[in-house]
Amino acid sequence: MKQDIEKIIDEALKSEPAFMLRKDFKDRVVQIIKKQEKASQKRLYFWMAIGILTIFGFGFATIAYFLPTIFEQFGKMNQSVSGLVPLAVLIGVLVTLVQFLDKRFVKNKLLI
Repeated sequence: MKQDIEKIIDEALKSEPAFMLRKDFKDRVVQIIKKQEKASQKRLYFWMAIGILTIFGFGFATIAYFLPTIFEQFGKMNQSVSGLVPLAVLIGVLVTLVQFLDKRFVKNKLLI
């Protein structure tokens, strides 16, 4: 029984398939790949724009919140940097958060 099945499979593999690929098959595959690359690139640009707008939004919000204290310190030429420490910490946290979100949601999705 097993030998009969092997003979049938061998005979089937020796004969060429009954179908033929169309002549433009290669061109169609290339077009599909190009469309997918364009769609992937559009998604990349969209998420980059969202990221840039988010960074600018956080930056403007941070500057708007800390602006009076920064100008007061620079206006008085005070040697103390105690007012700048929260700003530096906040900027560091925001940059770290944006990098994490970029790595987690954008880069991994676009490399697939």
